Amino acid sequence: MDSNIDKLIRLADTLSMREMDRHAIEDLGIPGAILMENAARSVADWVEIYKLRNEPEASVIVCCGQGNNGGDGFAIARLLANRGYNIKVVDAGTAKKGDARKNQILWQQFGDSVSFPDTNAVRLIEEADILIDAIFGIGMVQQIEGAYREWLEIFNSNKTALRLAVDIPSGVSTDESLIFGVAAECQYTISFQAAKNGCFQYPGAKYAGKVNIVDISIPEYWPENINSEQDETDSSKLLEQNHTFLLTRKYISELIPERASDAHKGSSGHLLTVCASAGMGGAASLASLGALKNGAGLVTACVPNELRDHLPGQPPEVMTVSPHNAHQFFSEEHADFVLQLAAVRDAVVLGCGLGVNSQTAKFVQHLTKHLEGPLLIDADGLNNLDEETLQERLGVAVITPHPRELSRLCGQSVTEIQENRIATVRRLSQEWNVVLLLKGAYTVIGNPDGKIYINPTGNSALATAGSGDVLSGFIGSFLAQGLSSLQATLCAAYLHGLAAECFLKKTASNYLLASDLFEGLSLARNALKSQNS
Repeated sequence: MDSNIDKLIRLADTLSMREMDRHAIEDLGIPGAILMENAARSVADWVEIYKLRNEPEASVIVCCGQGNNGGDGFAIARLLANRGYNIKVVDAGTAKKGDARKNQILWQQFGDSVSFPDTNAVRLIEEADILIDAIFGIGMVQQIEGAYREWLEIFNSNKTALRLAVDIPSGVSTDESLIFGVAAECQYTISFQAAKNGCFQYPGAKYAGKVNIVDISIPEYWPENINSEQDETDSSKLLEQNHTFLLTRKYISELIPERASDAHKGSSGHLLTVCASAGMGGAASLASLGALKNGAGLVTACVPNELRDHLPGQPPEVMTVSPHNAHQFFSEEHADFVLQLAAVRDAVVLGCGLGVNSQTAKFVQHLTKHLEGPLLIDADGLNNLDEETLQERLGVAVITPHPRELSRLCGQSVTEIQENRIATVRRLSQEWNVVLLLKGAYTVIGNPDGKIYINPTGNSALATAGSGDVLSGFIGSFLAQGLSSLQATLCAAYLHGLAAECFLKKTASNYLLASDLFEGLSLARNALKSQNS
């Protein structure tokens, strides 16, 4: 059990959030109306503090659907109107649920409503200073069409308004990386009790904006198993509770190893990088230097003969070695040489810049089966690998594919993977017994125990050549320093993204080179230290 797990932010999917609501209402006896009032008050307080106190004359339009999310919206409108602000409601007609209907009736004592698509409703939305989206809540599963689609499109067309989502933007999947045709594009989302998975994967993150989590007095309740609503009576249909966490600075800063005052290079880990082929020597340099910059005491780069003393920009601190007759790339005959090197190193990074051909594929597959220590496989290591060989690996390896590399390995299309990033990573990390880091904005990291970790750091500047090689070096460095496969991956991913953020903040640029991440790493580590001091 991870003793620091309480320092993470746990994210909720639809089933777990509904079960948390059910437990509060049915098991503990907290009326749903009280929870709705608490939720509404949290949003009303936020809007007042961050907008209305400075702009008390601003026009606020609350868009209310027919379900409980709409009920929240009616209560928000009532609370703000009672405080003297200029509030109107655009609704979808009569609310369909009890507590939502009660709040709709209460609102009628405080202000006016117009039902969409009335022309006055359109005008109100287009002229609003503040728009609050309370149309759909969690659990949306179908494409949005007709009047609802038109409603959200008009909502999004008001670019001057502050746009705020209640719990989750309407049209964003609670569980995954899906948009149901159209969604409310908001600058802020106020999530109740727990943030939702879909707000931390693209494209949902684009619509959620900055997410604020508020306590509405639902006791935390994460049962290990919960029933599917589709078949509550069938015990065989119990769904395993999904553990999904958002990484935090506090969690990561406590995992990163501190170098002892009496440390020497031999006690700080010796990493072997098995990388590069003709024309791809830069990959070995970036991975190897990344490992040294991140604290490894020693790094040996195993490269083809022609690169042994000629790595592009070769750092003098990186040692190089080559097997006999590996002129431009590696083949299976070189595998035993590498195994002997690995036996006296603390960890191995395999794959950066290896190139793709049948002989190198046999080399990679042989090493994957026989390397026994900590191992990271990236880039061409994955491109030369097959699923069967990966499953034969003894011990937990780390693999770091981008979506196309993962597509080739697992047989799913890139689109299928990107629409189901969390579920795909959860399933494959368990099936393959690997720590799987799926690259992309809001990187998803899966562990064989079924837990998922989402990394919130990074930016689009990381979409540059060599960025992945640096990440491999960071992970390999932590492996060599003794962190577990999961710990090394979480720490490296977080620092990698934070390094990009810190470098761009310092330079006021939108772009970086992969090698700029080394300066960014120093800035990122300083940022973590200053937070903890």
